[in-house]
Amino acid sequence: MSSSPIFDGQNQGPTILAVCWVLVLVLDWYWLYLLQLVYTVLITKAVQLGVIGKHVEAIADPSIIPPALKLVYISFVIVIIGCVLSKTSFAITLLRIVTRVWMKVLLWFIIITMNAIMWLCAVCYLAQCKPAAALWNTKLMATAKCWPTSIFENIALTAGAYSGCMDFILALLPWAVIWKLQMKKREKFGIAVAMSLGVFAAATAFVKTSKLVNISQVQDFTYYCSSIIIWASAETGSTIFAASIPALRILLVRMRSTFDRTDDPVSGSYSITAKSRGKNRDTPSTDRYHYFADAGDLGVL
Repeated sequence: MSSSPIFDGQNQGPTILAVCWVLVLVLDWYWLYLLQLVYTVLITKAVQLGVIGKHVEAIADPSIIPPALKLVYISFVIVIIGCVLSKTSFAITLLRIVTRVWMKVLLWFIIITMNAIMWLCAVCYLAQCKPAAALWNTKLMATAKCWPTSIFENIALTAGAYSGCMDFILALLPWAVIWKLQMKKREKFGIAVAMSLGVFAAATAFVKTSKLVNISQVQDFTYYCSSIIIWASAETGSTIFAASIPALRILLVRMRSTFDRTDDPVSGSYSITAKSRGKNRDTPSTDRYHYFADAGDLGVL
């Protein structure tokens, strides 16, 4: 297939791989990490086939397009599942620290509705055509039974927009909880900001969703899907990262407390400074941080 020299020089593949693998390397939430890893491996294979990230006209062998697109479609289902599970895990974390009934009701509403919408989106993604192979193999499209393209597009846009809105709510809710605690304003501000990093997940969700508008009309999908792949990976990764922050902060607090109790290297006993500092710190520390420590270190997954 002949192509324009301009198209030959445009390849989003390296950018896709860089973003996806960086996010995999910085995450460590076990099976959520595993989902992100599987997603990245599938995308990597699709890029290595010389399809994803390139313009259709620049692909020398059109026969390799269906296998690559199959990997992309499967990876999109995986990333949708990983995305909703990561948001659910953060919502469950908040459930363990909120005390007001209306907050618990709100969180359960978010968990149930978000899972319903996102899982529906994941199922419909492959169910929109029968056989599903028609999605990535245009030769089967003539005999396949598919929904009108607008149906799934509306489902995807609704799921993406709803997911982003819920991210904002989950990011703002900690402020209502933490600001009423008996602790210094500086500490309250620091904890609230740390637990509100979900705003970045919301931002990436909205950017990703904007890329889905009129996607069914896109002819050069192998190149256009690059931005969707990148932002989908960023959304899941940023959500997992934001949900990890509270547990990391508790770890740092405990490490600092342990450091204050270490033996004096000269005398072999606790230093007077460390003793007094530890004594003055221990009692208030219990009052300040028990609210979070009792939540099981906020690590729920």
